[in-house]
Amino acid sequence: MQIDTHLKIALIIPVLNAENYIPELFTAIFQQNYLPQQILVLDSESNDKTRDLLSAYPVKVHTIRRQDFDHGGTRRLATEMVDADIYIFMTQDAIPANPDTFRHLVSALAATDQAGCAYGRQLPKKDANLLGAYDRLFNYPANSQLRFYADRDKYGIKTCFISNSFAAYKKQALQAVGGFPAKLISSEDAYVGAKMLLQGYGIYYVAESQVYHSHNMPLLEKFHRYFSIGVFHGKESWLIQAFAGTTSEGLRYLFTQLRYLVKNKRLLWLPYAVLSTGVSYFAYQLGLRERWVPLVLKKRWGVNKKYWRAG
Repeated sequence: MQIDTHLKIALIIPVLNAENYIPELFTAIFQQNYLPQQILVLDSESNDKTRDLLSAYPVKVHTIRRQDFDHGGTRRLATEMVDADIYIFMTQDAIPANPDTFRHLVSALAATDQAGCAYGRQLPKKDANLLGAYDRLFNYPANSQLRFYADRDKYGIKTCFISNSFAAYKKQALQAVGGFPAKLISSEDAYVGAKMLLQGYGIYYVAESQVYHSHNMPLLEKFHRYFSIGVFHGKESWLIQAFAGTTSEGLRYLFTQLRYLVKNKRLLWLPYAVLSTGVSYFAYQLGLRERWVPLVLKKRWGVNKKYWRAG
């Protein structure tokens, strides 16, 4: 599918101490069959070789104070710094899997007026352990989907799922929902996705557009992540009310994960898988009830320390 040559596309990548990612990432970016006209890198005062490595590429680098980084606010700033019809967002550790990664994502999003945003398929990296690999398989299936608010009975909370590790947004749709919000603890992508669904737009999952991106998440890191998601859902209760609860999705994840481990004859992973899901659920429930948690603990448990300083 051809991309309208009149469309202005910008690629936006927040980075922090990314020297271990930049060579592979930008090699893959500049091997793309379709390259965005603008590439903006937002650097949060890296103190490694990030800036030196970036100087070898034709990209615009803008520095923000590390203490000012905000998942939603920083991306909002980026959209104000570029002139584009479609914004592509990536993280420093998401590597395009083939030369058509950008072309598939942009062409699918641009081909329909119904979709306000789109995201690609995340494949496990070579170093992904069993649970990290399964997480990619569960959240990023092989078949593309165009989801609307009317699909919430089928997909539940996953209806508004989208990941800014690799996603694209139409400027018009983003403006219609007020842009990326500042001062969220996390999940600025799900927030915007949900707002777009409520405005009548669709979220396009484009399975043909692929990046390598996965994490072997230790239990403590998983606790921080799901505590923050719980805080987000507690603060933005409208989202849960609009798209149903998360318990059934969590149980489906656990049961299908256990079947995956049994099928692959990795029975020794079963106790850890149950423990990992239990930690996630416990942390999420704590996050939902964060008003009862002392501030000193919330600052330790949340992934976004700035959020609690601001609060």
